[in-house]
Amino acid sequence: MAGQHDSILKTEIINTKIKIILIGPVTNVAASLIGGATISFGYLIDYFKKHQEHFNLINTQKIPKGVGRLLNPFYVLIKVLLHAPSSNVIFLNSSRGGTKYLVPLVFLIAKLFRLKFVFRPFGGDIKDYTALYSNFQKYLFQKTVLQADIFFLQTKELMQYYASQNANTIQLPTSRVKPPQELQRPNRPYQKRFIFLGFINEPKGIEQLLEANKILGPDYTIHIYGPIKEAKYEQIFNDENDLYKGVLSKEEVLPTLQKYDVLILPTYYRGEGYPGSILEAYSLGLPVISTNWKAIPEIVEHKKTGYLIEPKSTEELVSAIQYFNQNNYPSFSQNAIKYFEQNFDTEQVTNRVVNKIKGLFENKKVTPKIVQELKNN
Repeated sequence: MAGQHDSILKTEIINTKIKIILIGPVTNVAASLIGGATISFGYLIDYFKKHQEHFNLINTQKIPKGVGRLLNPFYVLIKVLLHAPSSNVIFLNSSRGGTKYLVPLVFLIAKLFRLKFVFRPFGGDIKDYTALYSNFQKYLFQKTVLQADIFFLQTKELMQYYASQNANTIQLPTSRVKPPQELQRPNRPYQKRFIFLGFINEPKGIEQLLEANKILGPDYTIHIYGPIKEAKYEQIFNDENDLYKGVLSKEEVLPTLQKYDVLILPTYYRGEGYPGSILEAYSLGLPVISTNWKAIPEIVEHKKTGYLIEPKSTEELVSAIQYFNQNNYPSFSQNAIKYFEQNFDTEQVTNRVVNKIKGLFENKKVTPKIVQELKNN
């Protein structure tokens, strides 16, 4: 009877709403905070709201511009201290700066208040930038990040790298919301329309894209969208006024992508993980031209969901663009949609994340008091 009673109580815990301190960067279009990290974090917030999870949101970019940005870490720590007494979990989502400076302090607060600590670094380069840490910073990383109750990682490469370091790693890939069916385009004609969507700087392959556009000529349409991060491109786009189309809001991304046939992302950006633009393209049935770079080959299957080229190769980029035609395009489009639905639908991905966090409470000694405390929170 006791075993059956414990089993019932465990089920109650799983079904109970735990209270989470959710920390990360919130999208701010006016301040140009609209990158992949803020979009991914935004989908996480939306999921929590939709499913009425109990959470307190703390924006790591509360002050987005100017000298005042230096106060952001202090704002985060004060808010964490205020919410900690009534919470069960701290879930920190951050970039490289947060990994170095914010994680140790938030981890300490979690331990002081006996909260679970969950960490998700954005991007696919955490093993690269932490390799440059000082010995003391590496020690802190080992004693905080690698001791997290859950250490969410974006790519399979990172999962393999940290497998031998006794961390509780779980893969959390980039995800996107499944679009309305009317936006998908698996049976529409191929029209030689290509789109780049992302930050505009050299590491994203813009130089090669501009050269390819000149070689291909007017038979192909190539349009570029995104925030300009290097001033030299402003003059180039002024001279090529039909090339650059501006910055898209989150709500404009899918309706705009839907007007094109193929996404181009010839990146060699050092922090690349699973680019959100690739998943957004897949969700609509757009195949992708991208590079054999970092973890991108994990999500672009060559000549099935897209076409992979070597970084910095204009010749290969031109060949990839010319590879698509009326005959092979429909199968690429159908494969892209199927691959998205099986792997990157936000509802499914985030549901697994929340269940993993709630699962942290399964191994506690289960008592009516614990159940009541969680319910009261």
